[in-house]
Amino acid sequence: MLGIITEIWNFFLIVSPWLILGLFIAGLIHSFIGEEFIRTHLGGPGFLPVLKATLFGMPLPVCSCSVIPIAAGLRKDGASKASTMSFLVSTPTTGIDSIFVTYAFMGGVFAIARPLSALFAGLLIGMLIYITEKNSNPPLVQTYKHGKHPNLSLIVRLKSTFIYGFKVLPQDMSRTLLFGIIVGGVLSAVIPVDFAKEYLSNPLIAYPLMIAISIPIYVCAVGSVPIAAALLIKGLMPGAALAFLIAGPATNTITIGFVASKLGKKILVFYLAGIVIVAIVSGMIIDAILPGMTGKLIVVHGRQLPYLIQVIATIILLGVLFINLFHKKYKGVKMDYEFHVPDISCKHCQMTIEQVVKKVPGVKKIEISIDEKLVRVDGKIDKEAVVKQIEDAGYSVKK
Repeated sequence: MLGIITEIWNFFLIVSPWLILGLFIAGLIHSFIGEEFIRTHLGGPGFLPVLKATLFGMPLPVCSCSVIPIAAGLRKDGASKASTMSFLVSTPTTGIDSIFVTYAFMGGVFAIARPLSALFAGLLIGMLIYITEKNSNPPLVQTYKHGKHPNLSLIVRLKSTFIYGFKVLPQDMSRTLLFGIIVGGVLSAVIPVDFAKEYLSNPLIAYPLMIAISIPIYVCAVGSVPIAAALLIKGLMPGAALAFLIAGPATNTITIGFVASKLGKKILVFYLAGIVIVAIVSGMIIDAILPGMTGKLIVVHGRQLPYLIQVIATIILLGVLFINLFHKKYKGVKMDYEFHVPDISCKHCQMTIEQVVKKVPGVKKIEISIDEKLVRVDGKIDKEAVVKQIEDAGYSVKK
């Protein structure tokens, strides 16, 4: 038991300084760029919108569930299926926060390979869809101003940076990050040395197994890193670990359902096939770059910082995670209307639904419970108008 606790603590020491830096930069991106700036550039035909969608999506710290309403909004605002899918793929696969964490655990090669794989996946899937869907791309129907808050002062933007980076994002990732670190620590302590090397040394077994495990489950780009790192330490092939890091965050059952229902089953086939192809090819390239490289030689970069900085950062990160993990829940005050929205999964979903429901005339108050999957609205409203707003944002309302 002591060994498990020690490994979990060591994982926190590695990840904390880099994750805090990543959260801060993610907050800066959100506050100084914003989603509307991105939407401005994703309309129109051709390769350029696909490239922009991929590049804009890569640094955003948005998980595979949170990206759904953004993608739905992009599509509604006129983005093509190709650019929408490029954004949907590249965004959750990597992010500025996960890049720092990947470097801390797995080194510079993985930290570079991961965003490059996200770039390749976004471009490949986007262009496949563009080639086959040329005649179905709608024109851009809405334009936006440059930036999300063009008139806000520097102080307001910096305040927004900290709120988004250290409140909104941790509420989304607290559970999955803690789960990933705990699982990684347990695997590191319990699995015998070279276990994966002995039983998963064959790429014909290791690659399909890691991809098959990662596709249906929900694991964020940050939370997946400790698990992959723990398996690396135990001898897993670097390429198989990278395949897990690509396929896991890029897919889950919720995203699969969204793509199938909103964009079509043919798009879903391109989506899943593209992810699998990129995961395997990227993994093979990594295995060629790092032949015979053991996990212990790879997972050392997070220890380069002074121990005191690691401890202070760990205390800060644990405080941020637990404050947001046990943030104030919905009190259950009686409201006039109640809507069951099974797709609500994170703080970003909550913010998106709240913004669109506020546009309905007569709305006085909105309460959204992520755990209960409920949207409660108070006021004299048109119930169908609320349902339409929620559905237009990319969510389903259970009748």
